[in-house]
Amino acid sequence: MTEVTVICRFCHATCGMVATLKDGRITKLIGDRDNPMYTGYSCIKGRNYHEFHASPDCILKLLRRNASGDFERVISSEALADIAAKTRSILDLYGPRSVAMCGGTFSHFCPAGVMLREAFMDAIGSPMRFSNATIDQPGKPISMALHGKWGAGPQDFAEADVCLLLGANPLVSMWGGIPSFNPAQRLHEARKRGLKLIVIDPRRSETARKADLHLQCLPGQDVPLLAAMLRVIIEEGLYDQAFVEAETDGFAQLRDTVASFTPERVAAVAGVSAEDIVAAARSFARAQRGNATSGTGPSMAPHGVLMDYLVLALNTICGRWVKAGERMPNQGVFFRQFSGVARADKPRSATDFGEALRVRGLTDTAAGLPTAALADEILTPGEGQVRALFVIGGNPLLSWPNQEKPVAHSSRSNYSSLSIRCSQLPLGMRITSSDHASVSSRRRSPLATKASPSMVCRSVTRSPMRSINRR
Repeated sequence: MTEVTVICRFCHATCGMVATLKDGRITKLIGDRDNPMYTGYSCIKGRNYHEFHASPDCILKLLRRNASGDFERVISSEALADIAAKTRSILDLYGPRSVAMCGGTFSHFCPAGVMLREAFMDAIGSPMRFSNATIDQPGKPISMALHGKWGAGPQDFAEADVCLLLGANPLVSMWGGIPSFNPAQRLHEARKRGLKLIVIDPRRSETARKADLHLQCLPGQDVPLLAAMLRVIIEEGLYDQAFVEAETDGFAQLRDTVASFTPERVAAVAGVSAEDIVAAARSFARAQRGNATSGTGPSMAPHGVLMDYLVLALNTICGRWVKAGERMPNQGVFFRQFSGVARADKPRSATDFGEALRVRGLTDTAAGLPTAALADEILTPGEGQVRALFVIGGNPLLSWPNQEKPVAHSSRSNYSSLSIRCSQLPLGMRITSSDHASVSSRRRSPLATKASPSMVCRSVTRSPMRSINRR
């Protein structure tokens, strides 16, 4: 038996692992203690990842559905030629819009795959690009578009003395607020140096159990809670006045919008005490550095966009963004989420732009084209009908809404669908360092609020506002 260091590709955390090989097969996976980033951490999914490769259900050969409806093996050259010919025929007959691409969660774990799928759609000229983002967390990119984006990104958890998590459980999900590489150890180390953890979550999650303050609110009451916290911070003058004056616009409107969300009124609706709301607001605002983060779950609530927007507003009024001259966490190599320049990128269009779908008056959004409408685009006849679909790292029959529709389109005889699911073998490499870049310049530009965030808040918060007033 031999041991090799690998990286787990099961999720975004890409944990460092040690694989035990016997006769060319992986027999054991365990966290790599010598990995400086993960220090031996691994989850139960990663430790059992090798069982997927040994499973009799694992597809190791290309399969093609034949005329009788059964799957048959096909060599790669023949499969690619067949796919290319059918795609070319559909493009010639119906145009680029007739071919759609849908990327699932697993498509994001391979940077080259993401780039190549976009390059493919660029090459054929099709705008019909869909992903899981519009199903599980559309509020995040849409709220960022409405709010504006700080080019240097949020402050680093490694230097934070407060962390606010709303509907996030990174000790299990390895996503949201706490670095994904061994999040339990990162939280333990941070708390030893004095970090205060605030969790807003209806569930007493594994992360909530570690919190200094857990606001166990009723489900769906994130928006009033955040509005009340913003009100406390503004009313008590705990916000970063210098940052707000220099980098934002519309602060007065935001202040007026949240003025009616008193802790006492919100407490009656959210199911938490007014004292805890005030304590959470003060603890977050009085800290020197930190960040507020929301999870995927709250983004799927009735007011998910507004919730994510208020999280951004909370970070902004407290100045929780990397300033010029400060150390910035790794910007990324293949994809740069932030420019690295300590200035604001102005708000941009969040909806009602780009490609218009043929159903329900829907258009492109900052989160992408609405995947919930893709089945209708396939089933609705007429000009522009989607007649071929490439699925990468996803499972529409289980993940799309109104599942009877994707089942219906998958059984159509005049419809072409290609599902690409590659076995993600662990790669033999070791992470050796955590690189940081320095923010060296800062150009003045108004943040988020140049789009008048109060107007956005006012238009979206009517339902929560009315529910409070009725009580």
